[in-house]
Amino acid sequence: MKTLVFVAAYLPQDGDSLVSMANKDADAKIGPHLQIDKEKGIASIEYSARADLFANGGSDELREAIPNLILDEPVGPLSTPVHVTSTNFGQVDKIYIHTAMDQVISPSFQARMVAATPVRAEYTLQTGHTPFLTDPDGLARAIEAAAK
Repeated sequence: MKTLVFVAAYLPQDGDSLVSMANKDADAKIGPHLQIDKEKGIASIEYSARADLFANGGSDELREAIPNLILDEPVGPLSTPVHVTSTNFGQVDKIYIHTAMDQVISPSFQARMVAATPVRAEYTLQTGHTPFLTDPDGLARAIEAAAK
């Protein structure tokens, strides 16, 4: 059986888009810093907020580097609803790795998503949104534990 591992990620219901899910997360800190250029169809994160949002808990070196590593994204895929059904997404084995200091997808919203879409196992890292940068060893341990 295939397993999906969600790391600091949205866990959608049928008809959700990334934008619609983000709008439901009142505790996330990203909203005021999200800039949408409708004419160009581009979404961007305010440069000055990138380190706090994506590298909170990270080293000074990472916090200095990350603003330049984040790219603007096309709005289309972010606002396109996904369609998941009980016969595809619903039957796939799911693991969720929570990020307890996340500013982009709040811990409370992560918990609500998991409550709405059951997963086989859950792990929690004491990191922000990018544990692959701020705690790669902890993330690797969680993924290894999920594989058992």
